[in-house]
Amino acid sequence: MPDPVDIIVGHNIRQLRALRRVSQLELGEALGLTFQQIQKYEKGTNRVSASKLHQIAVFLDVEISVLFEGADMPQFGSRIELSPDAYALALSYDKLNSPAGKEAVKTILTLISSGQAAENAA
Repeated sequence: MPDPVDIIVGHNIRQLRALRRVSQLELGEALGLTFQQIQKYEKGTNRVSASKLHQIAVFLDVEISVLFEGADMPQFGSRIELSPDAYALALSYDKLNSPAGKEAVKTILTLISSGQAAENAA
């Protein structure tokens, strides 16, 4: 049975790879691996070594800690699946340095969501 952390790391690799529109074959070639090995990493079937984690982070242009996001969640089963667009938005939001900017984004999204809900109810 795969370790939950291996599953989370694999999921994060898959999300980031998809976000950057990189195929498993392309990532595998960049790391000197087969696409089958990338599949196993992404499913959490095989653990990713520290050196490969570093190579993946460099190739995908992220901090290595991003590959572990969500690993500290107490209930793994409650993990929310995000589309590549939603994940990109979340990463951009997280990079905002201004609390006022974060509040503005939340307000805009709330207003858009409320407007859509009102349209759907009408």
